[in-house]
Amino acid sequence: MATRTDDVEKGTVDELADEPEQASTADDDKALPAVPAGLALSRIPDSQYLLLAFAAAPAHPDDPLCRSRRWKVWLTLLAALLVMLTALPLSLFLLGYVAGPWCWSPLSEAYGRRPFFVLGSLGLTAFLGASAAAPSYGALLVLRFLSGFFGAVPMTNSGALTGDIWHAKERGTAMSFYSVATFAGPALGPIIGSFAAYRLSWHWAFIIPCLFSAALCIAVIFFLPETYPPVLVSRLARQLRKETGDDRIRSALELAEMKSRGTPRIQRSRAEAWRLLGTPIVMILTEPIVAAVAAFASCCYALIYLLFEGYPVIFTEVHHLGPGYSSLPFLSILIGAIISVPVSLWYQKLYLRDVKREGRHTPEQRLPPALAGGPMIVVSFLWLGWGGYKPHVHWIVPTLSGVLQGVGSVLIFRSMQTYLIDAYERNAASALASNVVTRSIAGALFPLFAPALFHRLGVQWGCTLLAGCMLLLVPVPFLFERYGERLRRRSRFAPGR
Repeated sequence: MATRTDDVEKGTVDELADEPEQASTADDDKALPAVPAGLALSRIPDSQYLLLAFAAAPAHPDDPLCRSRRWKVWLTLLAALLVMLTALPLSLFLLGYVAGPWCWSPLSEAYGRRPFFVLGSLGLTAFLGASAAAPSYGALLVLRFLSGFFGAVPMTNSGALTGDIWHAKERGTAMSFYSVATFAGPALGPIIGSFAAYRLSWHWAFIIPCLFSAALCIAVIFFLPETYPPVLVSRLARQLRKETGDDRIRSALELAEMKSRGTPRIQRSRAEAWRLLGTPIVMILTEPIVAAVAAFASCCYALIYLLFEGYPVIFTEVHHLGPGYSSLPFLSILIGAIISVPVSLWYQKLYLRDVKREGRHTPEQRLPPALAGGPMIVVSFLWLGWGGYKPHVHWIVPTLSGVLQGVGSVLIFRSMQTYLIDAYERNAASALASNVVTRSIAGALFPLFAPALFHRLGVQWGCTLLAGCMLLLVPVPFLFERYGERLRRRSRFAPGR
């Protein structure tokens, strides 16, 4: 009876054949014992043992290749869900980033930056600490979502704060350092977490960032002032009314509130809630600039988070780096982000020279770094894939691709953030919120299919596919350069220039 050849390990048969011959020639001539249908027995040369294997036909009920399609679909789905489950803590944290900006950004444009920086810092610290003591995996998932929800405050309001305190001509330098910090977290997080979990316990992967968050929370409470000009003017208006007794002195925010007082309270509350929380939705649906920047930045951001799941495949499964050490290649992304700072400062000098020569500045003058950053990311993925799919190639070869990834990502992030801030000014927080929400959705979804992508297509073709996705978005900054000013003139959120 024929056997399934994939069930018979040749090495195992060879090992058995090397056993000392213990059976007599007479034993070899004995008939093989009967076995159930679907199984097959065969003799092993020069061995006393008989090899049992699944038969090619008929099917045996225990043969997994012969089970029902429904059973196979169920097990395939279960295996896929288990893979997805390993990425859920990261994805749920990013889904918190999706929910948070709808709340924090527009509210900060009504009540100021400081209250929400304080609330966000306290919430992030509390839920990171609770994650370290989570009693179950389900509790950990909920706490990760809440950590992301409160952690979304600096992701949206920090860029707006930068716009509050820096003049447009100086904003590029400030955003260069801010952009590095944005990518330093994703680069350092896997390294700290993997070594903490490997050397200590998984609890320390949350305790360490919790301690860091607590220190920054104290700094926020005592040293971060209010920076949003309309709120500051409202405070001054109240103070002047009190000092002068002149009740006519009002700020723009107060006048807007007074204008809505003539409507019924419930209707006014609904209108105010929509004005505050609906602005990011309206902007991403009606503003081509916001939508295109969101798509462009989302792709870059999602690709970075996809590497969280892709790097273990490349450096653990292909290059066999041990626990903790397989996360060290993330340092190359951080190195690239740091290298981008002098590049950005060099471009800032060119930008100021052009502004001085032309006598004015436009948001589109922020775009040239993004023009270079897109092709860098395309090349970095091709480098990572085709330099990292063979185990005999030294692991430093694919690692170095992260330097180009870091430089390109920061140049794009810095350029796009500054472009939105310059284009929308007082509505910058809502524009940035739309950007954060879309890129967080992409960042939450991409890690879920990363292992399947690399296992199914292979490292080289998986990275080639990602490079192709990025290549489709490379023309976006060129389109902004050509049509951006025309789009801003038609916008009801962007101030006229």
